[in-house]
Amino acid sequence: MAGEGKEVKTPEGWGKAKGVKGWSAGARADDPEKREVLAPTASGTGDGKAFLFHFGLKRHSPNARRLFGLARGHIDDDVEVLRAAGYTVVIDEEATHDDFLAAIYGASEGVRDLVPAGVFWLAHGHDDGAIETVDGGVVAPGDVETVRVHPGLKLVVFAACYTGSCSRTWRASLGGRPLVVGWGRPVTIDRAVDFLTPDDTTENDLDDLIRRYLLSDVPVPAEVEVRWSPLAPAAQAGREADLRTRLEGTLAVLRAQVRPADDDAPAGTALEVKVPLPDGRWHRAKLFVLDSNEPFCEGETLLGVECDVGELSAVVDPAMLLSGVPESRFARVQLVDGGREMPNIVVQGFTPLARVSDSEAAAVVYATCRYADVLERRIFGGDAV
Repeated sequence: MAGEGKEVKTPEGWGKAKGVKGWSAGARADDPEKREVLAPTASGTGDGKAFLFHFGLKRHSPNARRLFGLARGHIDDDVEVLRAAGYTVVIDEEATHDDFLAAIYGASEGVRDLVPAGVFWLAHGHDDGAIETVDGGVVAPGDVETVRVHPGLKLVVFAACYTGSCSRTWRASLGGRPLVVGWGRPVTIDRAVDFLTPDDTTENDLDDLIRRYLLSDVPVPAEVEVRWSPLAPAAQAGREADLRTRLEGTLAVLRAQVRPADDDAPAGTALEVKVPLPDGRWHRAKLFVLDSNEPFCEGETLLGVECDVGELSAVVDPAMLLSGVPESRFARVQLVDGGREMPNIVVQGFTPLARVSDSEAAAVVYATCRYADVLERRIFGGDAV
């Protein structure tokens, strides 16, 4: 190797600093030409206020560039609506860690004398709630100096995976005032673009949030305790028993594949299967045995089926959960403790095990998976990993 034996000097702090590393001291990680400040076109509720659209998608990721290409044009209608309501609008296509902090502190270039009423950040998210930046760094809730957050910040929209399940932490770090919106788990590119596309059948897309909270003086919902029945997933109370052999015929009917259990699942609590569905889709199900405590069948053994959908968050329209699926008469939707800040959406099905036939058991498993898949597609757009 050329230069072998010679000392290689790296910049001071290399490998220690959090975030992005760069060889050129003081060099910008973004392209300033990718940022524009647009003046309002009329007067209205946005007078003296700014809204900032920031894209933190990495420059050198083909997948990120594809998402940027599909999403960028879908904010133009929102930009014009905001400008017509008196807002000054910032569009930054290469947003960095410092850009995010400046935006929420009211110190963003070109709008320092305005109230930062809203921030939209499109990027990839991490399961700890951190959001990525254009140069490969991240911004985490702990990076925010809460006392510096502008008191006029009203809405923060993270078009990023996982952030919805950490929305309470984000809101606390932002001073408790702004509404924080994001998805609770990964979404497909198509679903991310759908969020930016006006749709009269939904209530929680970007245009709905802007209309509801920025085109009027309506306050955002106060931070309240998340209220849901503190239920544990049913599969946690179950047992696998002899289902691997007992349901051999059922699994053959479904063409289901047995999967290894999750690493954090107690041994022997459930049999995990992957069930194929129409259009090349599939869903995972946990199959387990429970002892019934219902009147008139106390102590009877039940076959339980539970399918994960994902975390509840502010982008989940209640209609998505309540509109149902006509053919899934064996299944119900529940909110359970998912071990994170927000409850987890699951679909469950139950049937007596002793007298069930292979086809009857297959119907319950399939209906539960089908219902969960419909909800997953409505909310997140794709199959869970």
